[in-house]
Amino acid sequence: MKMSSSRTQAVLAAIPKLIKHRPSCLVRASQHRNYSQSSAAKTTEATAEKWGLAGALYLERLPVITPKMTRLEQEYKEYKLQQEVEQSLLSEYEITKKEEEERLAIQKKNVLDTPLHLRNIPIQTMQDKEELWSKELAQFTPADRETEADKSNDMRSTDRKLDQSLVLLLKQVVDGKEWWYLPTMNYTPGLSMREVAEQALTSNCGTDLKFRVFGNAPSGYQIKNYGREKREETKLNGHKVFIYKAEYRGGPVIPNEDNSVLDYAWVTPKELRQYLGRTTSRVLNKFIIY
Repeated sequence: MKMSSSRTQAVLAAIPKLIKHRPSCLVRASQHRNYSQSSAAKTTEATAEKWGLAGALYLERLPVITPKMTRLEQEYKEYKLQQEVEQSLLSEYEITKKEEEERLAIQKKNVLDTPLHLRNIPIQTMQDKEELWSKELAQFTPADRETEADKSNDMRSTDRKLDQSLVLLLKQVVDGKEWWYLPTMNYTPGLSMREVAEQALTSNCGTDLKFRVFGNAPSGYQIKNYGREKREETKLNGHKVFIYKAEYRGGPVIPNEDNSVLDYAWVTPKELRQYLGRTTSRVLNKFIIY
């Protein structure tokens, strides 16, 4: 009995040391259990977050004319033209002109000795036609690449910057502040997100605009987080804006003042940052067709 009691006392005395120096596997198991509990809490918290939904339309006027060529492009163009001239065969016009020159040269030497098939020289020769075409070309004046909208810096006109893409932006009052963004409307139950984006344009800019939306899926999205005060007020963590891309086909923009639309502008990709800031302009620049 004394032996067993002494052993029992030794075991009891060693328990605190074992707890203090527990194996590493027990430590890892404890850490894993704590991590699982924290991740589950985060998942529950994330699930509780609510987001508002909105649709926006990225209305783009595509370039009307080609951009100016760079110096390298111009040099390559001249090289290719010269190469085509050197390697190409004579055209029908060049063959006819060459035959006429041979006929005239023979007739100047001796009209009587000229063969009959070479005596029929047309009244208007190819040389005459070239002179006539040169006069017509001298009278032609090509249209100026710089329009009146460019000269007056009319940001509301689609006639500006014809060699670049333009995007429609609206200036609206939201929460008492003026800001520029795409035509946007909050999600309406019963409508598809594409229909919401289309109504965002027609309700803010009038129904006279002609446009074509590319597909039923959005081209991109942007997440807008709310501040603490607005989160408490709206019970939303922010807004997720789904952006649809559309091509401008014509028609005037008529701002709807009832929707707090103060102004609008057609801006180039480089001008987006001036209106929207760096973050938003980076998102929208991904949709630009250069």
